[in-house]
Amino acid sequence: MKTFDIELVSKRNTTIPCTITLPEGQENMPLFLMAHGFCATRHENGTYKMLAEKLSEAGIATIRGDFPGCNDSLEDHRYNNLENDMDNLDTLLEHMCTTYSIDPNRIGMIGYSMGGKIVLHYTKRHPEIKTMGLWAPAAMNGMSGTHGNLGNIEWLNNCLEIARREGVFLYPNTFDDRIIPLGVEFFEQCMASRACDYLAEFEGNVVMVCGSKDDIIPLETLNEVASHANPNANFLQHVVEGANHGFGAWTNEPHQMEELVEVTSRFIIDVL
Repeated sequence: MKTFDIELVSKRNTTIPCTITLPEGQENMPLFLMAHGFCATRHENGTYKMLAEKLSEAGIATIRGDFPGCNDSLEDHRYNNLENDMDNLDTLLEHMCTTYSIDPNRIGMIGYSMGGKIVLHYTKRHPEIKTMGLWAPAAMNGMSGTHGNLGNIEWLNNCLEIARREGVFLYPNTFDDRIIPLGVEFFEQCMASRACDYLAEFEGNVVMVCGSKDDIIPLETLNEVASHANPNANFLQHVVEGANHGFGAWTNEPHQMEELVEVTSRFIIDVL
């Protein structure tokens, strides 16, 4: 197994900090792309690193990158939106497929929280991707079902008007004391999202893992999302008992992180 960091240049001519994990000496490898959540990092509190290592042991290559304005990205966060995030993913996918021996028929991806919404949009555009993982995904149409103001349509419309007037809306982050600049496109694209509809259309392999005590995207919301899964899909929903939106990373409960990664990796290895 080999893990290393690399910087790629997006189609927008911006720098994308990435981490690649490769199995040793393997040809025609399956590939898994990783999409992190809102204002998060490409490592997702270590869970993406854990998953990448598990998959590598089974011969699966992975790549994960920071979205605009997140972690090591030097872009202004006002340029973080669904389209630019997917533009980054295009760069990651192209790099892996042109640099390494990747099986084009065995490509999958995973998204955590807002990353789940990104994954559902991305797989809609890339029907060659037949396997996805969703961790506590923001997979509703629009932003409905999300905790607090981000799920309030009146509040979102007000933010959008401010962003249109001032060029940016300064959002007090839910998870810490940061003030996050959000651009017009973030609100317009998220509010227009049809992520749940895309899940209903997807006929591939899906593993969705939820926390029973998630207070950001509640289990009730995620159960509703799961009910829209395509009946022809190979769909697995797993609930980590006692877990909140951080799956143990926020509460120092590593057994929850291990359960999350074990359930996900076992499913992916079996189907990819």
